[in-house]
Amino acid sequence: MEIEWIRENMETEQVVPLQAVQIAVETEAALPGGLREEARVLHADALAAVSGGEWAGGRAAVDGKVTFHVLYTQGDMDRVRSLEATADFSQSMTAEGALPAQAAVHPRAEVIGVSAKAFNGRVLLRAALQLSGDAAGVRTVSCLKGVVDAPQVQQLSQTVSLENTVGEGQGQTLLREEFELSDVLQITETLYASAQARVEDILGGADGRATVTGTVFLEAWHASDMPGRPLVNTRHTVPFEHVVALSGALGDALAARSEVRDTAVLSQENEDGSRVLRAEVQLFSEISAVAEKETTLLRDVFTLSGNGIAAAAEEVSVRSGTVTEQTEAPCRLVMQLDAGDPRVKTPLAGFALPVIGQARADHGELTVEGVMNLTLIYLADGSAAPVSASQETPFRAVFATAGLPEDHLALTAGEVELNALTGDRVEFRCALHLSAEGVRQTAARVLTGAESVPEGESAKGICLYYPQAGEDVWEIAKRYRMPQDAILALNPRLAEQKSEGAPVLVYRR
Repeated sequence: MEIEWIRENMETEQVVPLQAVQIAVETEAALPGGLREEARVLHADALAAVSGGEWAGGRAAVDGKVTFHVLYTQGDMDRVRSLEATADFSQSMTAEGALPAQAAVHPRAEVIGVSAKAFNGRVLLRAALQLSGDAAGVRTVSCLKGVVDAPQVQQLSQTVSLENTVGEGQGQTLLREEFELSDVLQITETLYASAQARVEDILGGADGRATVTGTVFLEAWHASDMPGRPLVNTRHTVPFEHVVALSGALGDALAARSEVRDTAVLSQENEDGSRVLRAEVQLFSEISAVAEKETTLLRDVFTLSGNGIAAAAEEVSVRSGTVTEQTEAPCRLVMQLDAGDPRVKTPLAGFALPVIGQARADHGELTVEGVMNLTLIYLADGSAAPVSASQETPFRAVFATAGLPEDHLALTAGEVELNALTGDRVEFRCALHLSAEGVRQTAARVLTGAESVPEGESAKGICLYYPQAGEDVWEIAKRYRMPQDAILALNPRLAEQKSEGAPVLVYRR
């Protein structure tokens, strides 16, 4: 008798990491002063933003831009100035696994180092970037789901739970906000600002749009006429609500990330003498919608008599979960100045750039270790001209998160507080903000085909069978070509405990 099979096309999303790569992005900019004026770089910062990524020919083409900000002194060494420059980059990346021809690329770029050098009226800038991310494509697998009216065929079914992306959208918005600046700070000019966005909620709408809400944390640095404080900083928050149109369905769950791609600040004096800070933040948001599905497929089959079945099986990678978390942990580090550095009188500003070296997960905690690039701007004894010192210091932080080391981990440091312990030792206290994004994938064994093959009849009679290690009731039933119910009827204890180590009674008529 020919067996009629029921089939189902299972669509499973294959998510493969992009091979991480480090690149250097360089540019230069002219200083406004004369060529012979002394110039000294105090600090250089950089912001990397990926503008696009395409999958073609088995590789990902990634483009983006780096925005540099430099604090420096020139000519009048007591006055802090700022400079901004940009540089584009492009890079080809490979995936750590096979993908369908049509795949969506989700690249990421992190700044892991910045350097700046003033030379002959120009400043040479260099940023070290780490590019990573993932690519995802849908694979269709034709699977066996069951048989039509074949009582001699014993079927072992399984429930496969999977997630697939059914809608995606991204967009940019410009946030504008004004803040009053305290007269006590005696601010004369706003130099530059950095900002970080944190997602707080995602809401889906019936019109095919989704709204991501959160807060942008902005820190601005200003030149000041305050005695002994030529450089001051202020901190501000900007709430945001970004509506993004999705191409596709809203699905069962939404995930989002938002990042700051540019920040512009300007402070102006009002007619009443007060000063206001005007800030513009370019915010980029990316939202994905995931549909959750359960399907019942065959895991194994055999016949009770006659010809047997040779089934073709395949291990299929199935996306089974999504992680998008943001969390933070405190960090305390001490910078030890070199012997030749001027002694610290007044700390003015501190900057911390964390670079992850390794991470390990244990019982809902993620321990991250790496190197912190510290920069200190300060006044030394007997001088009104700011100087700076930089140092690489190892750090270790523990975060409460479901994130794993293989996820995309982005770490930033903010809210730096300084405390001069001695003339050559300064304590840095800051908050480390961790973003963990990743998918969970499991392997599902599915049957993709079957054919009839000759098979001898099992011996009739009563016997005791001693199961092999790990052998279950189904495998015993398949060995003797008996229904599972018949095995359990003779051995009711097997329904509650493992068969290993105890004999199983088998009776085949």
